Amino acid sequence: MVEFGIIASQDVEPSGWLANSREIMLSAGDASVPATMGTLHGCELIVLQRNSSGRPLPPHALDYRANVEALAQAGVRRVLTTAMVGSLRPSIPTGTMLILDQFIDFTRDRQSTYFSGSEFGHADMTEPYCPALRGHLIRCAEAIGLTVAPSGCYVCVSGPRFETRAEVRMFAQLGGDVVGFTNVTDCVLAREAGLCFATFAGVVNLGAGLSTHDMRSEHWRDARKVHAARFTDIVAEMARSFGAAGTDTPARCRCATAAPIET
Repeated sequence: MVEFGIIASQDVEPSGWLANSREIMLSAGDASVPATMGTLHGCELIVLQRNSSGRPLPPHALDYRANVEALAQAGVRRVLTTAMVGSLRPSIPTGTMLILDQFIDFTRDRQSTYFSGSEFGHADMTEPYCPALRGHLIRCAEAIGLTVAPSGCYVCVSGPRFETRAEVRMFAQLGGDVVGFTNVTDCVLAREAGLCFATFAGVVNLGAGLSTHDMRSEHWRDARKVHAARFTDIVAEMARSFGAAGTDTPARCRCATAAPIET
């Protein structure tokens, strides 16, 4: 049984830390999604890159639905993601790690729902990130000595451009803590598919107007690598804890029934 699936950023390379890793193709409707399957501490995991094209793609061009559908059809019930984010507040410096609990969505012109046609549901997003899986992430981070903020509000924007100073100020006034391009779309689709979903976010840069640097992604490549390494450490601890505690039943979680089909 696959304990959990991971939707990873480009900085997370699964073959380096999964045992018995092998490349597989997951079915996602009419599409196929490449992924890596392997084990950690006896737990089976599936890792797929959010962008598996092998070339840079802007965030609005990613096939978010295929990724979620591929994991769901493979029998995955829990999904972990890593988010490389910009800070909206001087009090949240580069290097800060957060377990997200809320989001604000400013995306547009992208596939933002799992439903199509006449079958659909109204997803309850009061708690968009699974409380049980979030709690497990927090405990595992503490177990390996990582200091994480137990909550954080992610503002999702369309990209690929970065934000203006005015937008960064506005997002912070609205209650946002960090900003990024992809996580909310993953989160909504996972909720509609009935999956438990949680995100380990790492601040890799300060938002526009909060530092003297130009907003250029090459400035924070090293910070991304550091966060990716921390993410793999926390995933390893989660696998160890799942193996030690035995498997519970994610189907009992409210996430599984939070988007009932309208009749």
